Amino acid sequence: MQKRHRVGLVAAAAVLVAVPGGLVVKHQAEAAEREAERKSLERAAEEVFQRRADAPGAQWRKYPPLAGRVWNQADARAVVGEVKRRGALFTVDVDEITTPYTSDTYGRKLSPSTPYAGSHRFVFERDGDAWRLVRDLTDQLSK
Repeated sequence: MQKRHRVGLVAAAAVLVAVPGGLVVKHQAEAAEREAERKSLERAAEEVFQRRADAPGAQWRKYPPLAGRVWNQADARAVVGEVKRRGALFTVDVDEITTPYTSDTYGRKLSPSTPYAGSHRFVFERDGDAWRLVRDLTDQLSK
């Protein structure tokens, strides 16, 4: 009887030691998954910003470049802020930083121009391994 009781105590102690460790591992796995999701959403937002920056009618192309220079390209970056998940939809607050570049008329001597920044709110949903932009709710940020 004492042997069974001792085995039961050892098993209970092992469970008590293993459960908090398991919870820590589970919490770390969930945090890593959220961080990977956040990075993935950041790349998706960057793709949206880069497509807009590369468009022939992009906002930065409406202004004349410095004398002797022509607009060449732009690099867009995104910094994800708050992410809210509702079912399959992810509402993401993201800051955009786009840097336009000028060059000489031959496309050489790239030079960055003044970057511009903006805050946006996008709704994304999974599309296989990628993200699809469902809605642009940027106008809600100013309210």
